[in-house]
Amino acid sequence: MNTPMIGPLPPPDPPPPLRVPDWPLPPYRFVPGLNPHPFRHPDGHMYTDGSPPPAETWDPTVSWEQDTAWLRGLDLFDHCFYWEAHEVWEGIWRSAPRDDPYVELLQGLIQAAAFLLKQHMGQEAAAEHLRSASAARLSSARDRCGSSFRGVELDCLLQALDRRALEPPPLATVTRPAQDQSGSDPTP
Repeated sequence: MNTPMIGPLPPPDPPPPLRVPDWPLPPYRFVPGLNPHPFRHPDGHMYTDGSPPPAETWDPTVSWEQDTAWLRGLDLFDHCFYWEAHEVWEGIWRSAPRDDPYVELLQGLIQAAAFLLKQHMGQEAAAEHLRSASAARLSSARDRCGSSFRGVELDCLLQALDRRALEPPPLATVTRPAQDQSGSDPTP
């Protein structure tokens, strides 16, 4: 049996602007079996002592437009850092109340990121399972909160998942936080 050669994840072309421009993107997009594990390997781009970095958390008093962890996950996803986006969103997901529709959105996006990574790695059965699970979670979030939720255009994302065509990156259509006159700060 021939194992497909796994290459690096290509960056989007053109790259969308960053929502959190003062938080640089990692030096590589982690692909298991291709790159050093980000926090377990000494050459990983998140390595400190081999333990996971502190998880991002959710503060319900902060608007989504000012939630840098949420926006960081969107930036990572839009720039094809699927494993890294998953890690950011999982920390937020763990701290959010289970009955909040935000949890469904996070789970759907985490599964979409995993789908894209598995698809890239040629693991079609796992990718299809994750795509289907992601679509179900995102549909539920849309039904509860509308077609635009926390800046994500859910109808566009669901259509892309249905087509299994996520080029360009699906969250490139995400609503960007409004900018003030200087063009640097999100509005409340």
